[in-house]
Amino acid sequence: MSKVYVTGHKSPDTDSIAAAISYSYLKRQLGMDAVAARAGEPNKETKFALDYFKVEAPVLLTSVARKSESDEKTKIILVDHNESKQCVDGIKDADVLELIDHHRLGDFETESPIFILIRPVGCVNTVIYGLYKQNGVKPSKEVAGMMLSAIISDTVLFRSPTCTEEDKKAVKELAEIAGVDYEKYGMDMLKAGADISDYPAEKLAHNDTKEFEAGGKTFSCGQISVMDVEPINAKKADIMKALEDTKAEKKYEASYLMVTNILTEDTYLWFTEGAKDAAEKAFGKKAENGMIYLPKVMSRKKQVAPFLLKVYGE
Repeated sequence: MSKVYVTGHKSPDTDSIAAAISYSYLKRQLGMDAVAARAGEPNKETKFALDYFKVEAPVLLTSVARKSESDEKTKIILVDHNESKQCVDGIKDADVLELIDHHRLGDFETESPIFILIRPVGCVNTVIYGLYKQNGVKPSKEVAGMMLSAIISDTVLFRSPTCTEEDKKAVKELAEIAGVDYEKYGMDMLKAGADISDYPAEKLAHNDTKEFEAGGKTFSCGQISVMDVEPINAKKADIMKALEDTKAEKKYEASYLMVTNILTEDTYLWFTEGAKDAAEKAFGKKAENGMIYLPKVMSRKKQVAPFLLKVYGE
């Protein structure tokens, strides 16, 4: 079989990058010519993990579109996503072989049957670790480090409501392989990711952004994890302008940005002009100054996206 690219979603987070690395490693051990790929640039948190475990970032894959019908289709395995708007550009031209995920089943379609594994855990690397065990393969120290980094990231060091006992067990076992104190390392990694001091407003506005579609309407929702909301509040006007510009350019119904404090475990949900009614209906709270305060909310997947999808789907 020709080369197969394993790739996560656009605006990749640590789980998306690490899943490309870990699943391509597993597939290579099983005889496939698999290559880790990414659909965007790694963020600070991910770069911290890559540098710490001395792992190269996956190759950049910006498009898999064919130039002509006679061109061979690029073989792809999707990890950490399954909604078409989150996929690498040109995905309809690709030959998708597998899909490994931990999110809701979206609108993704294939021409023929493929292997799909979606499990309700906090991180797709937990799913992938289960496949390592199932196939009797042990990850290398470096790969184990990236896998535990992803689980720590997605579960916010077990603080997120998406976290399961299986996620916790996986981190503890992977930490032994990687040779790290997962609690100390995890907090250092989260701190690195929360440092937004040198990020321009446009980068903050589009941080970890995903597109969603419901009822024929498309909206975006990004997320920034911080340990202090004041620095980002100081940039709010510029960030909102960037969000409004993107909303107009991409013809979104609305754009949202979760500003999540990982220490106080709460979120301020910012939204663009015209989204107030939808936001208030979704969360049953009054909005002030273009945002809604959501205590004990940290997960876009479980605590934000489902409520917005319901409102826009009505």
